[in-house]
Amino acid sequence: MKIKIDFFSDNFTEAIGAGIYKISVVKANGDVAPLYIGESVFVLVRCATHLFELKKNPNYLGFTKESIENPKTTLKFELLCQIADKQERKHCEKELINETLKTQQLICQNGISDRMKGIDEKIEALESFLRHNK
Repeated sequence: MKIKIDFFSDNFTEAIGAGIYKISVVKANGDVAPLYIGESVFVLVRCATHLFELKKNPNYLGFTKESIENPKTTLKFELLCQIADKQERKHCEKELINETLKTQQLICQNGISDRMKGIDEKIEALESFLRHNK
């Protein structure tokens, strides 16, 4: 796994608690595509779990064995907001997912709450983004 990982570089300390996070992929030319928006009571722990799953199986976030080896690609984790109350956090997560879907697709989510797309659909969407040049 040679992709770069930007793990809450702007707000690491704030990500220790509960909140809503976004995982994005950034190409060398600066183009960014959101992969996933999620919520957790322990954002850092949850996102470390995403990384663990990605290391075991690149398909988890739509990467292939080849694309996960590109050092010019960055996987970025960022905290969108801190919300301690679970019900409020879930509501805000759904709103952020829906708001994002108005302007762009989420590569790994199907738009029904925080549900993931199937593996083939994730791979196809991410490969299409990585191939496309602006």
